[in-house]
Amino acid sequence: MINFLIKLRPKPQQRHRNNGRFHYDPSSNDKKDFILLANQYSPPKPTKDILELDITFCYKRPKNHYRTKNKEKILKHDVPFWKIGRGDLDNLSKTYMDAMQGIFYNDDAQIVSLHARKVYGFEDYIHIKLIPTKKYLEKQV
Repeated sequence: MINFLIKLRPKPQQRHRNNGRFHYDPSSNDKKDFILLANQYSPPKPTKDILELDITFCYKRPKNHYRTKNKEKILKHDVPFWKIGRGDLDNLSKTYMDAMQGIFYNDDAQIVSLHARKVYGFEDYIHIKLIPTKKYLEKQV
């Protein structure tokens, strides 16, 4: 199992652009930033195993989630745990699945199970678990 946490603000995959002459990925810099930090957790060679991916996208809470008492930040009682809004979960997942391809695994088609969530926390981070699985290799009768 590969399990790591990267302190970086999660960013969704942007649509590829075409300026008439060439096609480019506007999210390529976000992917490069992620890989620079994640490389230390990568295996020597990309795995060929079938994988389950568990990924948590955590966003720093906005100031309006807090009330202050004696200059201490205290969470209000009715603030949400789940982040709702911009940054669709499928686009967030796609960014980091594409970034890890060729470094952690050969092809994102190796991922047979995906569990992703967006939450609020005290800091921005991306927590990733890549779990090799054999249960999908059983012979079907």
